[in-house]
Amino acid sequence: MNKFTAIISGLVAASAILFAGAASAQSCGVTGTNVVSIGNYDPFSPSAISSVTTTVTLTRLTGAGGRKTQNVNFYFVKPAGSPAYQIIHDGSNVLYEAPGYAGAPILNVNNSNPTPGLVYVNFGGAAAPDTQTISLTVSVPPGADLTAGGAIPFDIRYVCKGTGGMSDVSTPQTLTNAFSLNVTVLSALQASYVGSALDFGEIGTLSTATVLGAPATYTRSGNVRVASSGPYSVGLTSQNNFQLTAAGASTIDYQMMFLGQTRTNASPTFTTVNCLRAGISGVNLPLGVRLQEGGETKIPAPGYSDTLSVTVTPLVVAGGAQNCPAL
Repeated sequence: MNKFTAIISGLVAASAILFAGAASAQSCGVTGTNVVSIGNYDPFSPSAISSVTTTVTLTRLTGAGGRKTQNVNFYFVKPAGSPAYQIIHDGSNVLYEAPGYAGAPILNVNNSNPTPGLVYVNFGGAAAPDTQTISLTVSVPPGADLTAGGAIPFDIRYVCKGTGGMSDVSTPQTLTNAFSLNVTVLSALQASYVGSALDFGEIGTLSTATVLGAPATYTRSGNVRVASSGPYSVGLTSQNNFQLTAAGASTIDYQMMFLGQTRTNASPTFTTVNCLRAGISGVNLPLGVRLQEGGETKIPAPGYSDTLSVTVTPLVVAGGAQNCPAL
């Protein structure tokens, strides 16, 4: 029986969170910037919820002659099909999914009080301060299939009132990519062998001609299962250079097929392959071994075997990465 060993390693990518808004100087609106780390997120942990509470400072737009934003009502928008992220403000989720914004309260420019599910900011009259600070708690659900180092963009949908002659915005407007969440995703990776044992069984009575004449009969296959939040590399070594061996006995040649490469005792060096991210659901990398000799002329022994060691390592940069399941 052949053995399989998977060697796993990991690393952590850095991240930040950014909020920004913009609007025409002719109409009301706000701008703001905030940077904060959301902490580590392990996509393979069924109980992992990564969240952070932060403050965002908003600055109202101003114009000539004392024109200023007086108040603004808005909510955040996530792309269709996104995981169940949440942005909590004053105890309510203020994040909704495009394009229908299901569950979002109506944005009413005349709303002058906080409404659950909306962010309401009242700057006051022209003489009041031009900045306001709000508190938000941002969370990522367990099992979200996030790319290590990747940004999560959110839009803002808003209406606002002006003061001092600045125009209102009564029809909801969208600020594209106004909020960008960069989660610290652990460059997590899982790997294992999936399938039957790569075992040729009793071959002591077989001639080499018989084996080579029926390659499909003497081929065994399985899969290396990989799940990852980022790109990864795959290497492979054979303990006995692609020969079945037994103590004090002969050697029996076989060949290995994996990631587009065929390796034998005559050509044993496997070239490491860089692969695109497998995602949290994972992919199968097909692996096969094919007998190249029969055992009728070999020294009888029960322990003919070899050990294949597959090394799967997460990568920070996917240089030359390929769609490995298709190789």
